[in-house]
Amino acid sequence: MTRYDGYTTLACDLDRDGVLLVLLNRPDKMNSLDETMVAELRDAMAAADADLEVRCVLITGAGRAFSAGRDISSAEPDEDAYDIIANHVNPMLAAVYHCRKPTVAAVNGPAMGIGLGIALACDIVLAADNARMSSPFARLGVALDSGGHYFLPRLVGYQRAMEMVYTSDIIRGKQAAAWGLVNRSVPGIRLRDRSLDLARRIARGPVNAFMAEKAFMRRAMTMGYDQVCAEEATLQASLMGSPEYGEGLAAFSGKRAPDFSAIPLRPDSREEAPR
Repeated sequence: MTRYDGYTTLACDLDRDGVLLVLLNRPDKMNSLDETMVAELRDAMAAADADLEVRCVLITGAGRAFSAGRDISSAEPDEDAYDIIANHVNPMLAAVYHCRKPTVAAVNGPAMGIGLGIALACDIVLAADNARMSSPFARLGVALDSGGHYFLPRLVGYQRAMEMVYTSDIIRGKQAAAWGLVNRSVPGIRLRDRSLDLARRIARGPVNAFMAEKAFMRRAMTMGYDQVCAEEATLQASLMGSPEYGEGLAAFSGKRAPDFSAIPLRPDSREEAPR
């Protein structure tokens, strides 16, 4: 039994390349998130963050959906929405967003509400051409959550973000790629293979450097140009004494492809992430 067995709403598999496949696994409910799935996804992402064997995380959905969002079958008008969002949903999404390993989402079908939030919290998003994405809160008379106010204006711009808010229209995979909501769309039949190929390519790369770059890229979004350039110099200097840099130089000199896969992840290569 591995660290990732025992979940009832997720199916997780760590392959020999170091790719952890996290499958949202309630296909009969279109992978809508109940309390158990929220807790299990938070736990799985925290475990992946700490696991030195995990070099990349790929999240996708079982069946025909990525995730239809929160399971509201038992929702009540007077439920404690603040507690649900602040103390359960947000910590789960933070575990995805703040995971220091590279993360990829493969949106294989509907990604609504929290489901869309999970996808956008990943570093890279691939979507099936026929995937459907939306934040359908206009139909419910409530506001965006799941990081929507953070991600949407950054990815698609203020006006398109407000169009999504006001209309709750479905954005399909090709349109999502054209808008910049996802990295690209691919035919649905090829999505799993393309996503795994990408995740494995990342996992075979210099993941210690990738983790340092990911942490810095997040900080750089709020910095000025001069500060970014100054900190880039510090970051580059910190990486040039690493085994990955040594392998990269040796490969360049030997006119061969570098092999970073045997270089272990260093716990000190990752910045502390909030839990």
